[in-house]
Amino acid sequence: MIRKYRIICFKRSSWGTYGADDYISDWYDGADLVYWAPHRAGYTRDKFEAGLYTLTELDQCAGSHGDWLIEPVWCKE
Repeated sequence: MIRKYRIICFKRSSWGTYGADDYISDWYDGADLVYWAPHRAGYTRDKFEAGLYTLTELDQCAGSHGDWLIEPVWCKE
């Protein structure tokens, strides 16, 4: 198994009653998350359609501080 990452787009996700900067345990469960699609080609709300990126690929992703958050996923090689 190897670790890859889904990228959650803060700009396109909504947080219910919490703001994107309200990092408490409940915000994630109530959020309408938007993920980056594979190959950095668009977005999806379905986490199983989201792209899975390596750490090297994350280094190549654009954005400024706080634009996105990564979600770790264990994958078969």
